[in-house]
Amino acid sequence: MKQPTQPNANSTTDPTPADVESTNVVVKKPNSSLFHAQLDRLQPRWRSRSFIGLLLFVGVTVVVGVTAVTSYKVVRLLLLQNLKQQALSQVQQGRGELDAWLATRKAEVVTLANSPVVRSLDWTTTEPYLQSELERIQEFYLFAVVRPDGSLANTLVGRTDTTVGDREWFQRGIRGETWISDPMVERTARAVLLNIVAPILQPEQSEPVGVLAGSITANHLSQIVDQLNAGPESYAFALNSEGVAIAHPDLSLIGTPEREVPSFLDSENRDLAMIARRMTDLQEGIDLAYIDGRWRYIAYTPLQQANWSVALVIPREDIESQLGALNILASVLGGLIIIALIGVWRQLQLLERARTRIAQEALLNRLINRIRESLDLRVIVQTTITELAALLKLKRVLFGWYDPQTQRFELFFMFPQKAFVEGTQFQTSIDLDLPKALQDGKFVCLMPVNPEAKPSGLLKLQAGSYLSIAIPTQEKRTGYLIGLDSHPLSRDDQELLNVVADQLAIAITQSHLYSQTQAQVQLLNETLETLKKTQLRLIQSEKMSSLGQLIAGIAHEINNPVNFIYGNLVHANQYIQELLELIELYQLHYPRPPQSIQDKTEFIDLEFIREDLPKLLSSIQVGAQRIREIVKSLRIFSRLDEAEVKGVDIHESIDSALMILQNRFKPRPHFPGIQVIKDYGKLPPVECYAGQLNQVFMNILSNAIDALEEFHLKNLYSNSDSPAKITINTRLTQDSNNGDQIAICIEDNGPGIPEAVQQRLFDPFFTTKPVGKGTGLGLAISYQIVTERHNGELQCHSVEGQGTQFLIQIPVRQSKT
Repeated sequence: MKQPTQPNANSTTDPTPADVESTNVVVKKPNSSLFHAQLDRLQPRWRSRSFIGLLLFVGVTVVVGVTAVTSYKVVRLLLLQNLKQQALSQVQQGRGELDAWLATRKAEVVTLANSPVVRSLDWTTTEPYLQSELERIQEFYLFAVVRPDGSLANTLVGRTDTTVGDREWFQRGIRGETWISDPMVERTARAVLLNIVAPILQPEQSEPVGVLAGSITANHLSQIVDQLNAGPESYAFALNSEGVAIAHPDLSLIGTPEREVPSFLDSENRDLAMIARRMTDLQEGIDLAYIDGRWRYIAYTPLQQANWSVALVIPREDIESQLGALNILASVLGGLIIIALIGVWRQLQLLERARTRIAQEALLNRLINRIRESLDLRVIVQTTITELAALLKLKRVLFGWYDPQTQRFELFFMFPQKAFVEGTQFQTSIDLDLPKALQDGKFVCLMPVNPEAKPSGLLKLQAGSYLSIAIPTQEKRTGYLIGLDSHPLSRDDQELLNVVADQLAIAITQSHLYSQTQAQVQLLNETLETLKKTQLRLIQSEKMSSLGQLIAGIAHEINNPVNFIYGNLVHANQYIQELLELIELYQLHYPRPPQSIQDKTEFIDLEFIREDLPKLLSSIQVGAQRIREIVKSLRIFSRLDEAEVKGVDIHESIDSALMILQNRFKPRPHFPGIQVIKDYGKLPPVECYAGQLNQVFMNILSNAIDALEEFHLKNLYSNSDSPAKITINTRLTQDSNNGDQIAICIEDNGPGIPEAVQQRLFDPFFTTKPVGKGTGLGLAISYQIVTERHNGELQCHSVEGQGTQFLIQIPVRQSKT
């Protein structure tokens, strides 16, 4: 079969409708001469509106047409998809019936193979039994029993010398599989049959003792497949896994191992070969193909009981014939759309006439309203100049500022923008009074301030062909609205310019006041922000001062009694040793003391006291030493006994913060604890505010501990190979601007910080902790202490899921202020 060529549909491009420019008219009626002058100017524009309206109508017509055609195609496609799905559902239903038929046949063969008569393998008793079953079922052509050596006996010829050991269906059956074979020529019956085989198993044996095959003729299979029908010209066929037909109305296309026929996969018809490939891949679908000189739909689906696929061939017109009603409906709607467009065109003509009558009444109204719509000076001036140029058909309109002190004219905006850009400054000659010349309409030639400007860059105002109106402002400079034309401006144009200039002056004044207000608001916001930061510093300073005094007081009160205890432990230990030695002397010289002393010695367990008392004193000494270390850490942390700025051992400060937080590092129930890794470099004494820097270390370490604890509560540390840990690294670095610096890196392996949170990490009062657990001040204050108090940097580097790193960099020497 030859593959037909199909023409492609031409694509169309929607034309863009032309924009229609609307014009406004005057609310404040001028004198009669001005009214007629403006009306004369508007007539050509209203005449051009008819052409613009025509273009708009054509554009709308094309858009409506394209939309209608697209809608038709979309609806047609949806309906066609629904019809194709119905055809595929019919094939799926037929597939289910064919699967059910094959499953029934397979179950019958399995039942017979498990019967005692067949298990006996005694052909004298098995043959009558199978003959009776053949008459009862009537779906099978014959039954055959095959022994393990391949010898065959069937209900058609009885015992034979024919062996089928080379047949795939026998090999699968003797391996214990229940299988349905492709059609093949049976060696004894010389007919094309397909075999449904099942192993014959003995109750106490795992290996089959034979194979039972139920054979069905290929013609009978074709009759079953032919029951799948969708019309007089439709037909069904089935393909095996190699793309060869096993059921087809054309019997010449059915192949067997003894009679090879071309596979559908090798068909010259590319559509048919593609569909055959999908069928052998056990896919499901419905495709259009050109077969036997006609376009046909082929719906195909795989079987479940055999490695086959069944397909139904349906003429294209049988499926698409139901789209005729849609075509009729589309034709009717197309006619209605044409009638509606004709009516719309008529209404547009009537509307154009009405707009012409009312145009004069909105000429200046729109301009004035648009000037007052915005408080932005650039928008006000741009709107005014653009509208003036369009309303009066002026060659050029510009607005600029004149500074009498510098005698320079700055171009603010020009329409149309051709020769000059905004902000271009022009210098007037010394002997020229520019305000006077502009007021009298004299010839003015302004030269750009840029000395490299060419003569063509001069701004020339010809006498009698422009009108300049001064617009005074609250600033030192004066604004000028200048309209230029190729001929002298009429009185009507001048009156219109004066009206617009008055409104522009009011708008500029309002814009200036608005700018002043915005500047004041900005100043107030900055002042408020400064007050907030100052308040934050004062609160935190007072808080840390009180906390430092409290810590220092507690440390002092604890230090005195601990020193007393620690100092007397040496004497107590000496006294106790001497008493123990005295007791030993008594025992040596008086080995037989009175009975009361013996009873008391036994009651108090003197030997245990003699052994445990030195250990008790040692424990008391260790505890006292621990208390002294804690007191020392508290004193270092508070730093109340040192100057405000002093050379400090940074490692000592970090260790003091770690000592205070030591309890939070220890393991607790449901928390394995935190491992602290210290990698200290060699650092010189650092000039800093020691108490404030301790606060920074405390805040960052506390946040790291909170993050690791929360991380653990989410069962993310269940693996012992990844314990919670905090790594502290210090090193000395060089900076070209600040000289020697120290870098302190505090890193944890917690959950990390999301990117959105990192952007607000150092904002005051920003916190992600629950209410009552965090205030959002710790990192904000730490950032101010490092950056403002120590001229350093505090950076956060974090990747979500990979931990967080805080890097502190401060100079070794603080600059003198």
